[in-house]
Amino acid sequence: MSRVTRLLVPAATAALLSAGLLSPAAAQDADAAKALIQSNNCTQCHGIKKDKDAPAFLKIAEKYKGKASAEDDLIKHITSGKKVKLADGTQEDHKIVKTIPANDQAQMRNLIKWILATQ
Repeated sequence: MSRVTRLLVPAATAALLSAGLLSPAAAQDADAAKALIQSNNCTQCHGIKKDKDAPAFLKIAEKYKGKASAEDDLIKHITSGKKVKLADGTQEDHKIVKTIPANDQAQMRNLIKWILATQ
């Protein structure tokens, strides 16, 4: 993919979203994202709109709103198993999200886009 294409596609998507011509749900496959969340048991720690042991997806979306590196930062987070602080103050390794086929970046990006579109 050319550098121009890599810059224009996200910019065009953002413009369509802000103009109301494209909804955030259209930017990703919501059913596939929800299936990945379920198969990885993400909602054991994360709520959709309400915090549990970890921040809600809504809070994550708000934290990363407008950040150019949001997708890449969150991909790294769900694939690295880095330490996270839980609501009770304890720490544990974040579960690495598993896909079939293994390490499918398209599925990971779809999941992150779904989380970032949470309202």
